[in-house]
Formats: sequence, C-alpha cells, structure tokens
Amino acid sequence: MKPVAVAVAPALLLAAQVVAAQSPPMPTPAPTAPSSAERTIVTRAEQLPRRSIRLQRLPSEYLAGPRDALLPLADALEKNLRADLERFDIQDAATLREYHGTLLSLAQFRGDWTAVPALVERLRSLQDKPGPRATSGVLASIVAEQQLARRAAAWVRAEVEKRFGALAWADVADGVKRSKSQFELLNPALVQGAFEQQVDVMARNMKLDVPEGMVGSIIGARVQNELLAPVRAEVVAGLQAVIARHAPVAARPDVWTPRQIAIPPGAKAGEVGIGIWDSGVDLSLFKPTPGRGIAFDREMRPATALLRPLGEAESRWPQLRQTVKGAMDLRAALDTEDARRLKQTVASLRPDQAKAFQEDLTLAGYYIHGTHVAGIAVEGNPFARVFTASMLWEHRSEPVQPGEELSRRTAAAYAQIVRAFQAQKLRVVNMSWRYGAGAYEEMLAWHNVGATAEERKQIARRLFAVEREALRAAIASAPEILFVAGSGNEDNSADFDEYIPAGLQLPNLLTVGAVDRSGEETSFSTFGKSVVLHANGFEVDSVLPGGDRMKASGTSMASPQVANLAAKLFALNPALTVAQVRDAILQGAERRGRVNLVHPRRSAELLGLAPAP
Repeated sequence: MKPVAVAVAPALLLAAQVVAAQSPPMPTPAPTAPSSAERTIVTRAEQLPRRSIRLQRLPSEYLAGPRDALLPLADALEKNLRADLERFDIQDAATLREYHGTLLSLAQFRGDWTAVPALVERLRSLQDKPGPRATSGVLASIVAEQQLARRAAAWVRAEVEKRFGALAWADVADGVKRSKSQFELLNPALVQGAFEQQVDVMARNMKLDVPEGMVGSIIGARVQNELLAPVRAEVVAGLQAVIARHAPVAARPDVWTPRQIAIPPGAKAGEVGIGIWDSGVDLSLFKPTPGRGIAFDREMRPATALLRPLGEAESRWPQLRQTVKGAMDLRAALDTEDARRLKQTVASLRPDQAKAFQEDLTLAGYYIHGTHVAGIAVEGNPFARVFTASMLWEHRSEPVQPGEELSRRTAAAYAQIVRAFQAQKLRVVNMSWRYGAGAYEEMLAWHNVGATAEERKQIARRLFAVEREALRAAIASAPEILFVAGSGNEDNSADFDEYIPAGLQLPNLLTVGAVDRSGEETSFSTFGKSVVLHANGFEVDSVLPGGDRMKASGTSMASPQVANLAAKLFALNPALTVAQVRDAILQGAERRGRVNLVHPRRSAELLGLAPAP
C-alpha cells in the first residue's frame, strides 16, 4: 500500500525505479501481432500469466559482467513476451506500453538499432495524451542514431535541443522538465548500490529463481549505464537550452483559480468534519475534531502516533526537508540552492549508500504526505475540522510479509476506521492512496512465498480480495459520508489493474484524476471508468509538518481539491445529503473529452449557495 503521490516522487532516481520494477512484467508484444480474433481477450491484469527465470549469478553481477552472460536471459525474456502476444489481445494501452518498453530495452541492449524506429513508433501510437505522444522515444531514437553513425557526444546535445525544441511547448513542457531532473540525478553508482543492497537480497531470498521482471530491470539498468550515463551532461544541456528558450513564453491560461470558492470566517456556516485517511497529519496546524484521530502500524495493529514518527531520522529532518525541496525545485526546472545541493549529494553517493538514501526519501515522503493533503482539503474553509486516520506504511525496502492474518487485520482495520469516522460525524473523507493485487505479488516474491510465480499471483489475488471487499463494505456502511479517492500516478487504467479504492464504484465514492491549472490532463494521471472527476494536481502549494510550505504534484493533490469543495458545500448547508453534494459536484463539472473538470463555483450555484470569490 502506498500514497497515490509521495511528494519526492518526481525526483526519485532511475535506480529507485529499477528496484520498483521487480513485479512480474506484462508481456511485450511484437510490433505486428495476430488479429484479435485469434487471441484471448484480456481486460484485467490478473488474466496475464506470471513466470520466473532462473539466474546463474546475482543481479548486480550482471550489470557490469560480460554481456554474453546476460544474453540467454534476454533471449528467454523476449521469447516469453512475444509468445504471449501471439496468444493474448490485451485491451489496455498502458500495459502495451510496458511491453514495448521492454522490447525497446532488449533491442538497445543487443545493439539492434534498426529495430528501434518501429518500436518507438508503436510506443507513440499507444499514447493518448499529447505530451507523452510527442516525447515518447525521442531520446531512444537519438541514441540509436548516435550508435549507428558513431557520432560524438556533442552531436547528442545538438539533437536533443533540436528535436525537443521542435515540439509544441505547451504539450511537452512538463515532460521535458521532468526528464531533465531525472538525468541531473542519474548516478550509476546509485544504480549499482540499489541492486547490491536491495535487488540482490530478493534474488537470494528466492534462490535465484526470480520473477522475469527482474531480468527486464537488469537489462534496463545496463542500458541506462552503458548508453545514457555517458551522454548525461549532453542530454541535460540540450534540455536546459529548450527550457531556457521557452522561459519567456507565457504559460497556458489558469482556468482553475478563478473557479475556486472560499468561505469567509464570518459566513453563516456550520462546522464540517473532514477525514484525512493517509500517512499521518500534523494536527497542530489544523483545527481537529474532538477525537483527533486513529492510527495503525505497518502490520495493521493499533498505534498511537497520528503524525508519522521519523525515528532515528529525526535529527536529519532539516537535511531531508532540503532534499525534498530540492527534488521539487528540480522537477520545476528551478536553479535553487536546494536543487544544487541535491545534485551534489546524489553525484557523491557511493553504492553502499543507495539503500539508506532511498529509504530516507521514502520516509520523508510519508512524513509530509498526509499533512500536505490535509492543507489542500481545508484551504479557504475556516469551518473545517480535521480527523486523521494515519496509516504508518513501511518505508524500508524490506516489505512486510503478506498473509491471511495480516489481510484479516487489514479488513478489520478498515471497518474500525470507518466506524471512527462515523463516531466523529464526519461528512467527507479523502483517501490519497491506492494499491492492487500486484503489490502483494511483489511482497510475496520478496519473501519467497509460493512455489511459482503463478501461485504467488493466486495468493495475492485471494489476499487482495479480502481487503477489497472489506474496504467496499466499510465505505458502503457509511452512506452519510462522501469518500473521495485519488486515481493514481501511473498513467494507466485503475480498472485494468483493479486499484482500491480508486477502482471501486459506490454511490458515496468519487475517484479523481489530475489536471494542471489550465485544465489539461497531466501525463501521469491514472484513468478508467471509475475516474469520474478531475481537479488540479500539478505543483499544488500546501503545508508540511511544522508549518513550512511546498508545492507537490500528483492525484494525491487533486483528490483533496474535491474533498475541499464537498466540505465547503456541507459547511454552507449542513442539511445537504451526500447524494445532493455528489450530484452537484458532478453536474457542475465541465466535460473536456476524457477530463471532467471540477467547477466549484458552478456546483455551489447549483445548490443555491453563493460564497465569496
């Protein structure tokens, strides 16, 4: 389980992404596939097979070892992926993008540069958002041409500037800035350390019979180290030139701010309780409900801490805060002291420091996440009272081992939390977190539970079903409360991956995707039939524990915008029902293709409420 957006996520290194990619991969299709009539239609992730591949050495030893040692694993992976695409017609573009991304990495690893253009074109065809469609594969194409023609690194810089500079800036600005920040933090030593300290541990646990996704991670990391790291400075310089060229360009119009509403302190309104079901909240910054909150530890046992404890990292919080701030500044392409300090820190890290660095980032993210969300939920509402349901998720790389007992405790905790919401007479609850059965597959694999990858899938599905149905029942048991969930940040379908709570459909639940201030869907926002609303989730300013402020992006920041609106409507008219508030929010929203953009002022007017601008 994890928040929909951890505030440091935009700056997490590619090394951390490698570690996160240990789940069994979705099979990669060939550029041309048989007709759908010849294949089995797949509409959910659970319908895809899971497999293992046996390694002959530790994953980290494949990173710098002889290429010949890795080739048999690459061949086995590609054979499996292509065979699966002969069999399945996968009805999910995001999943297909993963497949072609794996095939692209395999082609790059082998030096099969002639295969790159077709794979890049296929990846672009699978994108339905303008920015990702424009930028997908641009860098891969440049590297392929460089390798084919044996061009110098300086050529890469010029091509990066030319090709990215030719794209529509309004569509690609966010992606270009994000790519630049990732390359600025690219450090092969950190990749090596992530493998030695984390991936190797999992492989040992599994006696080297690992999910085939780990092979894809090894190949991806090797491609990164061998092809991207050598031109890192040139890529950063090229992207920076593009950003600088467009600095004078006016941003897209802000349609979000003018439609907001605020309740004056002297307005005729009633107190309204808002639940923040998250990673913990610094309640000293808010007006709490009488009960204040409820908390559960990493094993779903009752806990007392309502704000995530930092533990031994308490003394490092000033530095961690600077790291998080630097990550956000890099993400926004800002040349600040915090951003420069973060780049210097990452560049100096040794392999043996990778695990501690990543865990510190995760801990910092959990520490600030719930408070940041709460700040958004109460903005402009002096009548808001906060109650926290604090989930003290594990920040260390060694996951909790799933099992029947843990899932039963989780199910019971969900029911207990909702009863606590009811006891506090809350009207709105925000849930900026999500997970699916795939998360449990990863955790089971880490602990080597299950004889095969397929067995782990079945165990994960069974455990997940217990928790899914418990959460569904808990929310349904409180029809007087409007629950609001963030959809996720994987640019995928919450339906295909069966996320909870995002994938649930209930009359007192709204799932929210993210747009920027111009109302355009963000490149990261998860979608699906359960995602019925969109709100601003891009560089949203809010408070951190202690009272500092910071901008963060994610559907975690979009969801509390809707909770904020609902709470204001309930405050202005406490007699409103959940159905009335839900209908007003949906009817007031502005449909823009797949986006259904929340319009707070219009929703208030539909209910005959007229707060100050």
